[in-house]
Amino acid sequence: MGNNESSNESEEFFPKGAIAFFILLMILFLVIWFAMYFELLSRG
Repeated sequence: MGNNESSNESEEFFPKGAIAFFILLMILFLVIWFAMYFELLSRG
């Protein structure tokens, strides 16, 4: 309990790869969505 300074794997584990993959998927989704949106806007 009193050993907060040392990096505890179970408490301070942060899945950087999963977070980066999720952000990449969100960016890809937004790019596709905006491309379709502007395509529909240009058609009138």
